[in-house]
Order: sequence, then C-alpha cells, then structure tokens
Amino acid sequence: MSTIQSITGMSDVLPNEVPLWQYLEKTARAHFEHYGFAEIRTPVLEDTRLFSRGIGENSQVVQKEMYTFLDKGGDSVTMRPEGTASVMRAYLEHSLMARDPITKLYYQGPMFRYERPQKGRLRQFHQIGVELLGIDSPLADAEVVIMMDRLIGLLGLSQYHLEVNSLGTLEERKPYLERLVAFLDQYKTQLCEDCQKRLVSNPLRILDCKIATCKSLAEQAPTILDSLTDASKREFQQFQSALDRANVSYIVNPRIVRGLDYYEKTAFEFTSDQLGSQSAFCAGGRYNRLAEELGGKSVPAVGFSLGCERIVLLLAERQQETTMKGELNGVYVIPMSETCFGPCVELLQQLRDQGIKAEMDYAVKSMKSQMRRANKLDFRWAVIMGDDERQKGVVALKNLENGEQTEVVGSQLAAKLAPGPV
Repeated sequence: MSTIQSITGMSDVLPNEVPLWQYLEKTARAHFEHYGFAEIRTPVLEDTRLFSRGIGENSQVVQKEMYTFLDKGGDSVTMRPEGTASVMRAYLEHSLMARDPITKLYYQGPMFRYERPQKGRLRQFHQIGVELLGIDSPLADAEVVIMMDRLIGLLGLSQYHLEVNSLGTLEERKPYLERLVAFLDQYKTQLCEDCQKRLVSNPLRILDCKIATCKSLAEQAPTILDSLTDASKREFQQFQSALDRANVSYIVNPRIVRGLDYYEKTAFEFTSDQLGSQSAFCAGGRYNRLAEELGGKSVPAVGFSLGCERIVLLLAERQQETTMKGELNGVYVIPMSETCFGPCVELLQQLRDQGIKAEMDYAVKSMKSQMRRANKLDFRWAVIMGDDERQKGVVALKNLENGEQTEVVGSQLAAKLAPGPV
C-alpha cells in the first residue's frame, strides 16, 4: 500500500519552521493594531459569484486558477483565491460602516489558487492583508504603504524595492487601453499565447507578463501616466509627497498593474531580488468600485496583501538571529530513576501551572541522552532529580546556555523560573 503524501502545491509547515511564521504573524498583528486596524476573519469557502463579479470574469484568477465546485446543495462555491473580496463582502453584509465611516481591518489566513508550484508560489498559500475602507484620499493610500514599509523594517529586512504607479480611473483607462491595444496589435504574433488572448479580454495584464518578448514590448508601449487627467496627476503627486515626508524610498514604474480587475488609481508592489522570478512579496492599491460590483453602494477603499511564504523565505535567509535566540526557553525535567518519576511529574505540572514551558521524557534514559534532547529542543534550563535530590527535597538546576548548575529547593523552583528578566 502506497504512503499518502500532501497534495501538490500544498505544503506542511514543520515545527522547526513555525517560529519564523509566528514571528511574522505576531509582529504584523501588533504593528497593524498600532495603526488602528482590527482583525477580521472570513470563511475559506465563499459563493463563487463573489470572485467572478469582484475579481472579474476575464481575470486569469477566475478563468484558470480558482478551486470551484458544486456543494451537496448544488451551489457553486469557491475556496478563496484572495482576501479583499471576502473582507468587502463582510463589510457590506454586516454594515460595518455604521460603527465608523472609516473602517480599518486586517486579516490573515490561507488562500488557494491552482498555479504551477515553484519557489514562493504554492496552491495553498498564506496572506496577511489590510483594508482601509471609507476614505478616498491619496494620504490614505500613503498610510498603508508607509505602514508596510515600517513593518519590513521591524522584521529586520533591508534588501527590497518599492515600486508605485497610478492606474487612473476607469474612465481614464478607456482611451489609454485603445492606444495600448493599437500598439500591441502590431506585434500580436510576437506575444505569448496568454497575452494574445489578453489583448482582447484584459490588455492591461500584458504589461505584467514575465515572458521576455512580452516584457520587451511592454517596455516600448505607451504608459498610462501620459493618459491621466490633471486631477489624477495631482493625487498621484500628493501620494508621492506623503511617502517622501515619511522617508519611504520608491521608484515610479508605469508598468506596475494589478492582476485583479477591481484596482484603479494607486497601485504598488514591494519586491526583493532575493526571491528570483517571484520577486513581489507585497502588493496592493485602491479599489473604489469593488463594493458596487458586489451589489452595494460605492465604498472608497485601499489595501494590500503580503505573501507569508515569500517573507518567511527572506527571514530564513537572514536567519533571524534575534528570533531564534528568543525561542531558547523553558525547562526540561530529567528523572534519573523510576522512583523519581512521581515527584518529577508533580514538579512538571507545577511549572506548567505557573505558565512555564516544561517537558520531560517518560522513560528512564541516560543523563547524556536526555541532555542531548534538551539542547536539541532549545530548552534553556534542565532540572535534574536523582534519588539523593529526591530524598533532600531539592533538584539540580542547570543553565543550558552557560553550563552553570545550582541546587534549588523543589518547592521554590517555579518561583525562581517564573517569566521575567533573567
């Protein structure tokens, strides 16, 4: 009988990998809440119409990448491919605007897309995202970009780039798209198969194609910045000025477009050369018309999502020395004989009841074997009890960082090791 393995593109996060994930999640959560954002949690399964209407019927995500099926009631449901549409659906469904016209939300969780798995791109992937709803201002756009830039600094990452663009309004895009299509149509046979289809269904996405010939043509194509109205140009300049005042470094890249149809005006991406072809680890922009596509009234909104897998890759490369040292904690209890098991189990529970991480092996093993396990599991302390210690009511407390060992009365151990400065 063959061994069952994980599905292609669905990865396990193993115990030795989890600390970096927890570090990212904890840091992001605290940082976003410092900016006034509150967490929202939405279902993994949604009505398929949420994405076909919200993301766009002609988008690559809807056309090729969604996990969609009929449930037992005959309804078409989809495993969410992104988080923004779900957050907007919840915002409208629960009338969150009634509590405060300006609503700040963040989310985290798994997303699903049927793509070709590669480094930094999986079929089940995890995102942390923010949405700022209820205000149409380039300063709001700048706030979320500045917030992400500061988060990158908090995570200790430095090798990255921020690229920004303005996609204009939908009305401004119409004449631009006509110019873009007219230009690209001259070279239609040089476009990849997907981009030849996009020329009819979604020409803006051609600017984001990674195929060399398409990329070369995109660099020669007219830019959307030349088609902006004076009002849109002013807003884009206000956005850039706010970044300048916050000392955020960026470059204007008129080829930056977003893969989802609901974006307009501001668009941005954070990238790192360390990630290879999948260089973007955070992207976002403004989407003022998404609420209308979902059946609600117009709601101005801006947001972004960051790819957890990609940021964890960056954190792993940097080896996050401070994070790993922070994980060296807890107490490993070592009974040296069977008669010590009862007192050691009692001691183990006392430590745990005091909020102290504690562990022990329930089999009698050599001191060398147990110390090896304690070090391998990154415990800071070893508590050793032999028959002599048991009879005297004490334990040997060994600091596994510096090797120092002292004798401690068993009843005083929990107080001595209680969380606090060491």
